[in-house]
Amino acid sequence: MQIFKLAYRNFFRNTRRSIISGISVALAITVIIFAQSYIKGIFANMAENVTKLISGHIRITTSEYERRERMLPLSESIELTPEFYASLPEDNIELTSARIKFGVILGEEELSVPAIGYAIDPETERNIAGLHQRLVKGSYIESGDRAAIVGKGLAERMNITVGDTLTIITRTAYDSPAGMNLLVNGIFSVGIGDIDRSIFYIPLDIGQELLDLEGRASEVALLISEPGQAVEIARAIELGPEYSVVPFQQNMLLQYMNVANTIYGIMYLIILLVACSAIANTMLMIVFERTKEIGMMKALGMGNMAIVGLFTIEAGIIGIVGSAAGAVSGSLLSYWLKYQGIDMSMLSATASADIPYGPIIYLAPTPLIVLTGFLLGLFMTIVVALLPIRRITKIDPAKALKTI
Repeated sequence: MQIFKLAYRNFFRNTRRSIISGISVALAITVIIFAQSYIKGIFANMAENVTKLISGHIRITTSEYERRERMLPLSESIELTPEFYASLPEDNIELTSARIKFGVILGEEELSVPAIGYAIDPETERNIAGLHQRLVKGSYIESGDRAAIVGKGLAERMNITVGDTLTIITRTAYDSPAGMNLLVNGIFSVGIGDIDRSIFYIPLDIGQELLDLEGRASEVALLISEPGQAVEIARAIELGPEYSVVPFQQNMLLQYMNVANTIYGIMYLIILLVACSAIANTMLMIVFERTKEIGMMKALGMGNMAIVGLFTIEAGIIGIVGSAAGAVSGSLLSYWLKYQGIDMSMLSATASADIPYGPIIYLAPTPLIVLTGFLLGLFMTIVVALLPIRRITKIDPAKALKTI
């Protein structure tokens, strides 16, 4: 107990130096907690957009379609038979939505714009993508309507608005040319550059008619009640080797984010090591300044381990104060931005980004992130401080007592 009291008193022997060392740790922990919460917020935002706008929680296609997806092979479609739906597990699946993704040329003659069309069930997609809530102009589509809702960026490229006619030129599942004129019912914006400037939606039955896919779809998206169980549910779906059943966690973009998390983790450690170098410098100066004092403690019978423990506790106090301050400031900033959000549309670089996040990122701090930041700061402080403290074991008491 006496050693703790002595370490506490030593902490205040040079308060300014101790505070500066603590501040460096606090700033590093603040940055780490903020960065982890920010990355977690981006991941959550991307996962939500992937499930709502791209794949659902589970995406079913034919194996050949998945292999050749870049070519949008409509001939590799799913037959939407009662037997197909009966093969899907009833538990946990809330919604099932058939979709057709197809490439088109929009417009005629001098104005020809390549784009991607989605034929969807309007009513089902209300509860998945929520496109009716993303309209900035006009109204939503209904089954049977020869109409479309168009991305805001695509409408600007085509110079069209609500009430105009959209001319579609495409090829059917049998590779024959097809075309159709559709009324522009509405214009939507999801805040994701690639979607807003290249995608439009039409009713599923109209898409099936246009593409010669009666009773078929290129993919089926499933929405489940427990998204965390998507992998297990996907494995339980037995449709045969000709089908591909992929949970949203295996989406390529989300997998890239998992790799990015590992890289960011290394960066966090580097930031913390740089910050803790101030602790190492402080402890090195303390050891040099107290060389005579260390020699006296050794001469009075105090062992190396006890003296090392004393200085380690002193470094630990700096680490606790700095890490605690950083944890508090980092959590306050992150939790505030959890509700306030960061408007990514203000950054020109993200306005045209082709990745599915935005336009507002809400940070996602957790008690575990805050606790991990605090413990990491304390641990690294002690580890880095031990490097100069180890010099104590090599100090000769007789020589130390002669130092000035």
